[in-house]
Amino acid sequence: MKKLIFACFILFCASSFAQDKLLTKKIIYTISVTDNTVKSNSKSDSIVYEYKVNRRFWWEAMDMLLNDVKGKKLALHSQRGDTIVWDTMINNLCKKMKLAYGKDLKKKEIQEILDNEIRKIQFEEEWTYNPQTMLINKKVIAYCPIICRDSIALVDDELKTQECFNFPIGWIYPSNATSSDTTLICRDIRYTMPIYNYQPYRWWDSNLEAEYSIPYFDSFIAKAEDGVISVFEDPDLVDALSRSDVVKRREYTRTETVVQSLAENNVAESDTTIKLKYNSDNIEYLRFGEEIYFDKTNHNFIKNTNYIAPIIRMFSTNGSFIGFYPIYYIRRR
Repeated sequence: MKKLIFACFILFCASSFAQDKLLTKKIIYTISVTDNTVKSNSKSDSIVYEYKVNRRFWWEAMDMLLNDVKGKKLALHSQRGDTIVWDTMINNLCKKMKLAYGKDLKKKEIQEILDNEIRKIQFEEEWTYNPQTMLINKKVIAYCPIICRDSIALVDDELKTQECFNFPIGWIYPSNATSSDTTLICRDIRYTMPIYNYQPYRWWDSNLEAEYSIPYFDSFIAKAEDGVISVFEDPDLVDALSRSDVVKRREYTRTETVVQSLAENNVAESDTTIKLKYNSDNIEYLRFGEEIYFDKTNHNFIKNTNYIAPIIRMFSTNGSFIGFYPIYYIRRR
């Protein structure tokens, strides 16, 4: 009897240890399904949209959603939770288009926009993580397809795309059930997102509560430096970083001027190099690589995390942003 109780206790402890931990109950963020670049020739400049997802299956999923909304099989909701019927959504789109471009849309133009210009999607999710692997699991609570248009702008003597029109179609709250009738939207989409929102309202927009995120990153770093989890300089590399290299990834140096007072009100200045380490407080972004499926039966998106990297923003000595620094990656396979 004692052996049985002891065995049950061990199983309970193992189960508790493996159980996913909460990272956030609610986070809302937007990803783009296209890469937008400017192509130039001797006659004109134009914007080229290259899909980061399977274009055919993305369009198929959007067509299915819109048809079911139009047929009243699926409901759209505003940010406040009010129901939006199909005709209201179309009227709102036409009004915003006229305000932006000064002309009324014809039926054919509306259909072309719905077919080709849904280039972003906003997700509301619950995040948990596996304390053994530190991989984040995402449960999609709701999503909102977004119609986007871009214009060409001159930025730092370079032609770049700049969003000029944005129309959220409406929030869809799918069934929590799952089915085997799924379509692979993408095998691996990569995006980098902020994880702290310092605005005093809508705290859930791209924001993780520090009471959950800091312990997560502390554990992430400790497990990486202790060799408990394998980390990589790039997710496509075969060999993991050695433990000494893992530690070096957080190290950096900074030069500071030291002012020393001398006799007769004179001062002497000298530069000194200080060795420092990035820590959890310096991590402000996360980079994800994800595999995404669309559940046709339940109108939901299913996500599998391929890899994650904590990201630090890098700045020059004059304070200008110079790029993102991924400390290291963990991956599913």
